[in-house]
Amino acid sequence: MNFNRTQIIAVSVIIVLLLSFTFLDIGLKSSNTNADSTTSAYSSGEPESLLSSNIILYVHQENGFDRILEKRIVTALEETGYSVTLTYEIKEDYGSQFAFVNVVDLTMFYTPTYSKCNADILFGFSSTGRTQSLDIEGSDKVKTVVFSSNDTDDYQLLAQGNIGLSDVTKGIFTYRSYQNHLAEEIAKSVASGLDSQLKARR
Repeated sequence: MNFNRTQIIAVSVIIVLLLSFTFLDIGLKSSNTNADSTTSAYSSGEPESLLSSNIILYVHQENGFDRILEKRIVTALEETGYSVTLTYEIKEDYGSQFAFVNVVDLTMFYTPTYSKCNADILFGFSSTGRTQSLDIEGSDKVKTVVFSSNDTDDYQLLAQGNIGLSDVTKGIFTYRSYQNHLAEEIAKSVASGLDSQLKARR
């Protein structure tokens, strides 16, 4: 089958448009985003040894969106005043302040003019780096938080939170643009939730 020049140009333009809507962050849009956050925190000891601004961060990885989210969370935490070191494995003890983020459920409907999303995100923090009482994987199988009398000389803070995010976006925008928007909203909520717990106990 022979193609003339006009057909080749038309097919090329269509391919470029499709690639643009998949990989480029472009568009004009307006969004209505709600992020409901709840956080439980437990602490022991005297907070005289102030919490550090250095955090080891684990972002659970399952797909490309998680990689986008990881970058946005690092940026959001750094803008809040924290220094972030990434880790890609779950340990029982990191020996230093540790935080995690896990998108346990994300339902997204995308079109170039109207998109919506509902997401459930877990996040948590351990000032000592011990993770036995954090639900990192969203399994609801963690050890009960127990602070012994021996802990009074060594300050500890454990925080576990949940974010329920819902979003409706309208306009003209690419798939990557919508992913970046969602990642930005989740990252801001996580950074704000963690920062408020840490500042409240300094």
